[in-house]
Formats: sequence, structure tokens, C-alpha cells
Amino acid sequence: MTLWVLISAEKSKLTLMTIKDRMKQPLTVAELVLKNGSKGPRPHKIRVLANKKKKEEFLPPQKFIELLRSANRIMLAEGGDPANSAAFLEMLEGFQLKADKVDICRHCLLNKRFNFVNKKSIKFHNEFICRECAKEELLRGVRTAEGNYGEKSVDFLEQVLLKTRDLDRTLRMLTPERLDPEFTRYDTIETNPSTTSVRIKELPLAKKFKQMLLGKSDTLLPVQALSVEAGLLEGKNQFVVSATATGKTLIGEMAGIQNLLNRKGKMLYLVPLVALANQKYDQFTTRYTKLGLTTSIKIGAILIKTAQRVKMHTTLNSDIIVGTYEGLDHILRSGNADFLGKIGTVVIDEVHTLEDQERGHRLDGAIARLRYIAPEAQFIYLSATVASPGSYAKKLDAKLVLYEHRPVPIDRHLLFCQESEKTQLITRLSKEEYSRISSKKHRGQTIVFTNSRRNCHRLASAISIQAAPYHAGLSQYERKKVETQFGEGKLPVIVTTAALAAGVDFPASQVIFESLAMGIDWLSVQDFLQMSGRAGRPDYHDRGVVVLMPVPGKSYASSQSETEEELAIKLLQGEMLSSGVEYGEAEQLEEVLASVAVTASVRDLKSIHQLMFGSFELEKLVSRLQKYRFIERKGDRVTLTRFGKIVSAHFLSLSKAFLIRDAVLMENSPLRIVTNLEFFDAAYFKYANQIGSTLHVNMPSRVFQGAALDIVFDGDSLALLNMKLQDLLMNFADDFLTCTCKDSPYCGCAEQKFSEKIVRLRTEGLDPARIVKKLEDKYGISAYQGDIFGYLDGAVRNLDAVELIAKVHSKKGIAEEAHKLKKQIQG
Repeated sequence: MTLWVLISAEKSKLTLMTIKDRMKQPLTVAELVLKNGSKGPRPHKIRVLANKKKKEEFLPPQKFIELLRSANRIMLAEGGDPANSAAFLEMLEGFQLKADKVDICRHCLLNKRFNFVNKKSIKFHNEFICRECAKEELLRGVRTAEGNYGEKSVDFLEQVLLKTRDLDRTLRMLTPERLDPEFTRYDTIETNPSTTSVRIKELPLAKKFKQMLLGKSDTLLPVQALSVEAGLLEGKNQFVVSATATGKTLIGEMAGIQNLLNRKGKMLYLVPLVALANQKYDQFTTRYTKLGLTTSIKIGAILIKTAQRVKMHTTLNSDIIVGTYEGLDHILRSGNADFLGKIGTVVIDEVHTLEDQERGHRLDGAIARLRYIAPEAQFIYLSATVASPGSYAKKLDAKLVLYEHRPVPIDRHLLFCQESEKTQLITRLSKEEYSRISSKKHRGQTIVFTNSRRNCHRLASAISIQAAPYHAGLSQYERKKVETQFGEGKLPVIVTTAALAAGVDFPASQVIFESLAMGIDWLSVQDFLQMSGRAGRPDYHDRGVVVLMPVPGKSYASSQSETEEELAIKLLQGEMLSSGVEYGEAEQLEEVLASVAVTASVRDLKSIHQLMFGSFELEKLVSRLQKYRFIERKGDRVTLTRFGKIVSAHFLSLSKAFLIRDAVLMENSPLRIVTNLEFFDAAYFKYANQIGSTLHVNMPSRVFQGAALDIVFDGDSLALLNMKLQDLLMNFADDFLTCTCKDSPYCGCAEQKFSEKIVRLRTEGLDPARIVKKLEDKYGISAYQGDIFGYLDGAVRNLDAVELIAKVHSKKGIAEEAHKLKKQIQG
């Protein structure tokens, strides 16, 4: 057995611990008082403190001396009272004994424990304490901080503590008002550029195209160089995976423009979002008109005419066609593939959308159909984030070009805070970023991601620096204005939704996550990487900054097991998991029907669907479509029926097609058919905050969401509101809540009538902005212009389907009425 004696000197006494075999819990703890005699300091009183095994007792001085003599080691804690420490050492000398001065955890001593400390221990308040005490102090800090931290968050904070060995710094993470990047930085993703270098002047490009590229740079960026080395300019299909801002777009452009100039055929450039299609259209129009090339855009079958609508070239005769996935696929589904002419290059951006539950099957089908109609074309697939790049490349029959480095380093910060602190923090971070000017002479600009459109507007108006909301609910004119201001560096901040993560190419140096949700659903690791990758552009910035602002204990739905700060840690630590490309029978039927529009052969139909990621029982699906009279089959020959052509071209699900057909046969009015087919439910109470404050309730802002209608139209509640609000809400009730359905107001009648109102206002000649004004003035109900526009656009497409289906079934009156209403809405 090894026995140690530890002494810690205080002003009035010395604390003594006997330690067996280096155990942290001492055998005994005693208090020692010295008394000066003729021979110097000697033990006077030794009181052994009570513990679980022994009662308090006094130890005779002689026994104490015997204890010291029997100890393997006597230790005196550094940092004790100088006078008592000196007296103890003098006493030992009188008994011909010595003590080692040692560094001991002071917190352990206070808790009657023992532990050594050294320079590798945890720093706290200008001293070192042991790990166990540091963890206890951290837990105490977490318990007293605002918010409810989950177990995973505490584990993470402990990891930070052990990594930094600095308790003060770790505790500072709980107090964002003392903002310091040294304390909030989670990690830094460094850039490690490839040494591969390709000089543009040496590339086998057309002279005028080469001169254009040399106007920007003498050499290619690393991923571009890797692509060229992998056969880009030799017509090889490629699947390019690299971070945002590494230069992927130019890879597609180099292939497409060179193929155009070599007369191999036009370039199709497909993107997931209208906003991104608009931006690419503008960029390509400006850039390639100088080469004598024309650009057009396809973002849907029909556009609503408004005074503010930006005029665009939409012909299929252009050299470059930019479009959304659905915009280009509409041409194929309509049986108009031949109108595209000779295709030399197909570029598909954000190809990881294949895994999207709602749109994945349509992109999968569109790619397969394009590969079928343009087998000689060069296909370039682009993605910043994908979990299984190798398997993607193999299925797409493309060479994988993988570049895993950031174009500029990114500092990632984790900032625990409360909702009430966010506006001030975002303001400060945005102002500091805008005050910085990079070595490329560009100011730092910020993208703030939040979880809803209303939050976009609230935050943009609340932060005390110029900021603008940006989301799909805005009109095209409004979005274009924001894009231009931000692109020119005149707008410090935009606040947008996670839904636009794959959207417009904003040159931001800083990305702030005000929320880690999309609506009420948590972001995936892939979403997060896509969004955070927008921080830092090599042409503009020296580095990027990503800031996560989770609220401890927060969740958006009772079904969510993780809290927001736990999710933040998961996102920062996480790796992407492939969700695969699988979809149900309804989606499979839609894609088979769409593919029949580009081939009349069952054999070729099989070939198309073998190119797809999703699995199909083709014979079964063809039989089902034949039974429903969407297609006709004779041996290997298969064709769309008139009904099938309409369903395919209008992206109708089979269930929706049957609803239209049955309504037409029942001779329902076209207005009622389309407003029953799709409700406009993106309506908001303009005065939701005022109503909630008056009624002392948490008032939902969405009119047709949750218990909003019950709250507002309860008789007692209505009487508490001021007369203006009462009048507005009574107008709403009189026009939309008069049905006698048992489930009213949750029977769908209110939504249908409200949707009908929007269409009628449009037929009176009102544009989306004036429709919103009318709804606000009469009902106190508001909506976003972009949502009104989108709903009317969808109504026109559905009316087109109603008209054509009515003709198929010889319902001439319904067809004429649908055509007339369609033209009125179009304007």
C-alpha cells in the first residue's frame, strides 16, 4: 500500500488528507492547528473530520507525527497561505522530515478530494483545475444558462472543453452577448488547392471563345483543370462533384459552347429553380451574345402577363436553352422533342435533386428521356453535395470528376442563443462583415437563412442594416431587383428561406443560419452543406464565414426527438447519407406515360427506363395505363391516347386526371373544377399579431392553418376586437364561411371559395399586386405576389387540361368556357 499525506495551508489552519494508493477520495480529512513553542512550530490540535465510516475525533500529536513518518510521501499544496506553509515546513524540519511542493486542483480541495494539475489541465480563472471539476463547473453553467440543453449538447460542450482545455472559453459559448469569434469558432475548413494547372491559351477551343475566357483568367480553376484532363473537350460525359464556387458551371459552359461552335448542336442547361434559370438566362445572354449565340428560357408551359414581367426570349430555335427541369421536360412530354433540333450538350445542375421525394422522379425521367432522344449529345452533370458520387456516375454512364476542396477557407461558428437575442446578433455580425473589404476589393455580404417567408420580412425589417427579403413568394420583378443590388455589392444582407438553398448565385462571404429548419422540418446534412457552401467566393473573398444560431431546447414539432442545438452539432459533425432514388406506383405511372410521348416502341420504352435510377415493373405499368385508356398498344407499338397526351403534357397525376375527367362529365364549371383541383392556401392574416395580442392567444398567421378560423370566428373572441378588425373578419365570413357542411370551416369550402375569388379578381383585370391590395382592404387577408402569380399560372395550366379533356369527351360548352377563362387569367 502507498500512503501519501497532503497538506493545504489556509490562514487559520491546515487541511490534511491521507491518500491511499493515489485514490482521489482521501482515507481521512483532518484540520491541523500549529502552535509555536521553544523548539518552533509543533502540532497542537488535529481534528479528524467525520465521514461515512467514522465519527469526528481528535488525533494525538504523537500519532500525527507517527503518521507523517510512515507516509511514503508528504506533499504541500502550492498556492496556500504563505505563513502557515512556512510554519508547516519548519515543523517538518524539526522532525527531520521533508515535503514536496505540488500543484493540486483547488476545487478538489474545497470538495475534500485530491487531484494533481499541470499545464495540460483545464484553465479556469487564471488557474488550472482537474477535468472532473471542470466538467462539474460546466454543468453548473449549463443549468444556470437560458434554454434547455439536451444531452448531446452537453456532450459536445464537454468535447470543446477537453479540446480547448479552457473552461472560460467553453462557458463563453453559453453567453452570445460577449461575442468573440475565438470563443464561438467550431472549426475551420481549410482550402487545399490542387497543383493541377491548365493554361487556357493551350486549350483546343475556338479562338473567339478562348479570348473571352482569357479576359478573366490565364488558367483554369482546379476542378475545371481536372475536368479537361478527364476528357471534357473530347466529348466525354462527366459527373462533376465539387463545392459551391469552385467553377463547376464553366465546365458545362466550356463543353456546350465549344460543341456549339463546332456545329455539334445546341446546349440545354437545366436547373431546379425558376430564380436560378432566370439568372443563368441573364448571364448567358450577356456573355454569349458577343459570340453570336442566342439564348432562350423555358420555365413552364405558360406565363401570366403582368406589367412588371421581365421580357424574355422563349423560342426553341436558340443556340442555348436554359430551363427548369419541368420546363424542358414539358417539351418532351408534349411530343415536341423534334422541335429542339440537334442537341450537342446537356448540362444538368444540382443533379442530387434526384433524391428529392417530390421532384426526384421527374428529374430521373427527364434525364432518361433526354439521353434517349439525344444519344450523341455530351451530358455534364453537376452537384456540390452528393453522398455516393461513384454510384451516381456509374448509373449516368459518366466519368466522375471529384474535387473535395473549398475554393476559400470557411470558419464555422456555433452560437447558442435565445430568440430575443438573434436580431441584435445578426445585426452586429452583418455590420462587421460589411465593414470588411477583401484583397479583391469586395465588401463582405451576408445571406441569412430562416425557416419561413414571414420571417424573411420580419428579420429584414428588424436588423439595423440595409437588408431585403428574398423568397419564391416575391414577384419576378422584386426578386430581380434584390439580385441586382446584392450582385453589385449595394445590399449588405438578404434574408431568404432554406427552400432557395440551391437557388441564385449570390456572392456572399457570410452565411447565418437564423433557423435550422425548413418550415417545421429539420434541415438534412445535405441541405446544410449546400447552404453553408454559399459562404465565400474566390473571385470576391479571402475566406467565408458560417454561423449557426440554435436555440437550446427548441423544436418545431412534438415528433422531433432532437432539439435545435443538438441538430446544429449533428450538422457540423455529420456526413451525408444517400436516401436513394425510389418512388411509388403513382410516380412510376406518370414517368412511363411521359416516356411514351418520346417513343412508339415498347422495346425503346424499356431502354429508357433502364437508364433511370428508379425501378419499374414496366409490363405491369403499361398494362395499367392501357386499362385506364391513357395509352394504346399493339404488339411492340405503343402510343398515347388523346387523354394520355393531355395528362402527360400537363404533368397530371393519374388521380388528378380522373378528377378533371369526372368533373367535366358532370358538367361542373371550369372555374369550380380548377379551384377544387388546387386550393390557394398561402393566405395570411395581415393583423395576426394584433389579433393574438388582443385575445391573448398564439395566433397562427396562416388563414387556413390549424385553429386560426376557430379562434377568430368564435363569437366571444370577435367581440373583443376593434371595429375595423371586426368589419374585415365579418366580410371574410360573409363571403367564404357560409357553407352548411358538417365539418365547416374545415370542409375545404372556404379554401375553394377564396381560390375562386382570386381567379375572379384576375378576370377583372387586376394583376397580382392589385389582387393582394384588394384582399387586404376588404378582408385583412394578405398574400405574396409570387404565390398569387404561381397559383394563377397553375390555374391556367389546369384550365388548358380541362379544355382539352372536355374536347375529348365532346363537352363543347365546358371547353369553350375553360378557353375563355384561361385567356382572361393570362391577360
